[in-house]
Amino acid sequence: MSFKTKAAALVMAAVTVGSTLSAMPVSAAVQTSAPAAYDISSSKAPTARSVYTSTAKSITINWDKADGATGYYIYRWSSSAPTWVRIGTASAAASSYTDKKVTASASFKYYVVAFKKSGSKRIMSNRSGEISACTKPSAPIIVDTSADTTSFTVSWDRVKCSGYEVSYMKSGGSWSTPKKVTSSASTSLDITGLKADTKYSVRVRAFVKADNGSTVYSSWSSAANVNTKAIPAPEPDFGYKRSSQYLIDRLDKATVSSKKNTYYECNRQGDTEKKTLITISDTDMATIKRFVDTHYTSDMTDGEFLDYTVQWLNKKISYADGNHGPAYSTIWNRSHVDNCFNYKVGQCIQYNSTICAVMRYLGYDARVVQGWRGSSLGNKWQHFWCEVTINGKDYVMDSYNYGTDGDWYFVCATYGETRPYSYNSHYIMNNKLM
Repeated sequence: MSFKTKAAALVMAAVTVGSTLSAMPVSAAVQTSAPAAYDISSSKAPTARSVYTSTAKSITINWDKADGATGYYIYRWSSSAPTWVRIGTASAAASSYTDKKVTASASFKYYVVAFKKSGSKRIMSNRSGEISACTKPSAPIIVDTSADTTSFTVSWDRVKCSGYEVSYMKSGGSWSTPKKVTSSASTSLDITGLKADTKYSVRVRAFVKADNGSTVYSSWSSAANVNTKAIPAPEPDFGYKRSSQYLIDRLDKATVSSKKNTYYECNRQGDTEKKTLITISDTDMATIKRFVDTHYTSDMTDGEFLDYTVQWLNKKISYADGNHGPAYSTIWNRSHVDNCFNYKVGQCIQYNSTICAVMRYLGYDARVVQGWRGSSLGNKWQHFWCEVTINGKDYVMDSYNYGTDGDWYFVCATYGETRPYSYNSHYIMNNKLM
């Protein structure tokens, strides 16, 4: 069958993707003069293929060529620019087009129109069916890993996406089924249940939910290697002596909450208190967990374990004054938990902040106090200690240091019970002797 193009001529064209071409009348391009006639098969719309390829920076669409076509126009629509815009032209020999003016994790729609030159005019086919496509997210980059004996934490940079997947494998093994992170704002994941002293590899990829409901994945990040720690050898006994039962009972009668990774550092050196919120890092929480798993035996209560921990810090820590232990300048840039449990060095802010962190790990209402100790308001020295509230009453948890202060410490003592104990000194805060 042949036809001649006239003003408002009708063209019989296919309009669906991947289905049998169906004929329906549509308005053709209006020509100012009638070009030479050609067979109607030459005016059929190209058949768009629903399968496409994409990267984070491009989308390539494909179509089946229309017989007799001289070339093709490509049109695009997006939610950020919700109108159809012609973005390119392809030759008669082409059956694909790559759109490079796109952004990562974005959905687009395309259609294709064939045209045939006739003299100085072009006769247009109907549009093809629409192709729904989506660019891939950018691949995340792993920025940090930290390991414990049976777990590790992996962190990565945030990219525009709907979420992430994390996969890992033991050296010489195969990649695990990906673990899904469903928030684009969550950029770390704990991998647990691993074997101690073992090398693992871990990788991350992002995914985005396209407008058509499909899921589009980025390429995997470069793999990072991480080694779980060896299980430490049992420590020699330091001469633990159980404190009075009534002190331990106070700790055991406390109402505890779930595990917390924050505490307040309360400056009470002036007339009014100034509070600073401290966050315990994931690495330090893992270090605390390792200490708890190693030392908290099945026959202990929470109170007994905390009594043990205060004495462990009293005996095990080398006082960082450049005399009894390293100079303070060599340790200040490490975390308090890291200094005490991994390096076994510190001063009062380190070991008493570590007590507080352990108590928060166990769910106690504990904080660190920055105040003074001394015999009077005119004879005092700076000191940090841990304070815990149990049933509305405040108690002192303070390990001091065996190397400089001797074999004494406070386990859940009232302020009244602490005065004066050593050096004829009191706790001083808010300009008051306690």
